Amino acid sequence: MSFEIWLSFTVLVFLMVLTPGPSILIGMSHALRYGARPTLMTALGDVSANMIQMVIAAVGLGAVLATSAAAFAVVKWCGVAFLLVIGLMSFFRKSPKNKDQTGIEIKNTGVYEPVSRRKLFREGFLVAAGNPKAIAFFGALFPQFVDPTAPLAPQLLILGATFVVLDYTFVMIYAMGAARIMPWLIRRGGTNVIARVSGGILIIAAGLLSLIEMPESVAGTRH
Repeated sequence: MSFEIWLSFTVLVFLMVLTPGPSILIGMSHALRYGARPTLMTALGDVSANMIQMVIAAVGLGAVLATSAAAFAVVKWCGVAFLLVIGLMSFFRKSPKNKDQTGIEIKNTGVYEPVSRRKLFREGFLVAAGNPKAIAFFGALFPQFVDPTAPLAPQLLILGATFVVLDYTFVMIYAMGAARIMPWLIRRGGTNVIARVSGGILIIAAGLLSLIEMPESVAGTRH
């Protein structure tokens, strides 16, 4: 693979991940509720799903989602439902409370909620896995940057690693930005506003995912 081909791929992926999608939005939601550092697990779940999607695309199954409207719709609406459920649960949840040493309940302001790493990884993974455009994207994109006369595995490894690094980086950039505005949000509306904003972000992400259509450039050609 030439440097020019790799650079073209890098620029294309950079522009793609620069635009907030469902994975970036759930990273922002988690950062608001749990802090930027725990959201590292959300981003790890996201790129783990992406790596599996790359493998699926590499063995040709991406063509199924790219050309089968039914398969594409099943994966898409499962992803929409998942985002919508966790978004609504966050939006309508009550603010967490702690008890001080006297047993009197006090509102937990200015402190991030505790959360397990497994939960963050799982939600990041499922949101990324629920985006059928990703597999179709990998199946349509990678072949355009692969030299069929050269060994396939090293090229896929380079392209995959480039995508993962850029995707992980931007999920965390947006997450850290969201975490920085948390003190401002608390001063304006207390801890309840964090739940409302993070839930609203996930509901918006569900809406964006629901608008995704089969890639015309791929589906139209019926590879």
